[in-house]
Amino acid sequence: MADFHRLPFRIQEATQAELSADEQVRLCTLGRSSLLNPDFVVITSDRVLVLEERQMGSMSTSYINIRCNLSFSQITGIKLDQSLKHRIFGQAALEITVNGDKHLINNISYRDAKRAIALMSSCCE
Repeated sequence: MADFHRLPFRIQEATQAELSADEQVRLCTLGRSSLLNPDFVVITSDRVLVLEERQMGSMSTSYINIRCNLSFSQITGIKLDQSLKHRIFGQAALEITVNGDKHLINNISYRDAKRAIALMSSCCE
């Protein structure tokens, strides 16, 4: 689990811009979509945000891409998947279903994935 104030400053800014005034950050963790570009997963009291920092071509300019911004009310299913590779490294894949679409957060810490499922399940009830 990561501390929100230790995330990169631009990730913090993008997250704060998406949150409403009454939302609180409950969980921050890292997923890995690729080796060099981690996914920053932020779970608040009302939503799941997945952000990543990307580079623009050969220029040294980067931007923040919001891969997923889901309210808990939109989520219809949550599934935790562990392949052999995930088990070896203590990781998992978190699959969030929204109206037939699936959002995959891959290579997330197994412990953080279990905590995320507990938070999302308790908030959806």
